[in-house]
Amino acid sequence: MKLLLIIYLKTKGMKQIDWKSVALYIIRIIEMLLTGAAGGALVNSL
Repeated sequence: MKLLLIIYLKTKGMKQIDWKSVALYIIRIIEMLLTGAAGGALVNSL
């Protein structure tokens, strides 16, 4: 959650927001959460 806040503040500080890079940051965060959850579920099921 803190990371999202940092990204928001960094993008808010820029005069022209590059929405493509913001979307890529969000997608990377979601991918990390999903792979982490999948890895945790896999380890628990073994």
